[in-house]
Amino acid sequence: MSELSDSTTAFMNTFNEKDYDGMIGLLSPDAVYVDPNGIEHRGTAAIGTSLKSIFDGTLGNVSYDVTSTILDDRNCRALVTWTMMMTAADGTRSTVDGLDILRFENGRLMSKNAFCKAEGLAIRPVA
Repeated sequence: MSELSDSTTAFMNTFNEKDYDGMIGLLSPDAVYVDPNGIEHRGTAAIGTSLKSIFDGTLGNVSYDVTSTILDDRNCRALVTWTMMMTAADGTRSTVDGLDILRFENGRLMSKNAFCKAEGLAIRPVA
C-alpha cells in the first residue's frame, strides 16, 4: 500500500467512525474544502464547521460506502466515489451518490473537492 492509499483510507474512515477530531487531525492547516454547492471553506476551523453535521448527528446517522478509489500517486491525488446513507431520527432513510477529489501532501489533506448527484445544479455567479 502507498502513503496515498493509507492517507485516503484513513480520511474516509473518519466519517464512518464518527471521528471528528481524527478528520481534523488529517487536515493541513491551510487545507481547502469545496463543498458540493461550490462553497469554498479554507482552514481547519472552517472545514470543521462545514462538516460537523456529518459527525454530530444533525443529519441523523450518516455512513459512507466507498464504491471505488482511483489513486494518482505521482500527483498525490485520489478520486473516491461513495454513497452516503442517512437515517433520520424518525427512521427515514435517504442516500446520495458522490465523488471526492482529494489531494494530499506529506500525509495531510490539502484539498477536498466534493461533488454529488442532485436534482438541481449548484450554479455560482461569475464576477
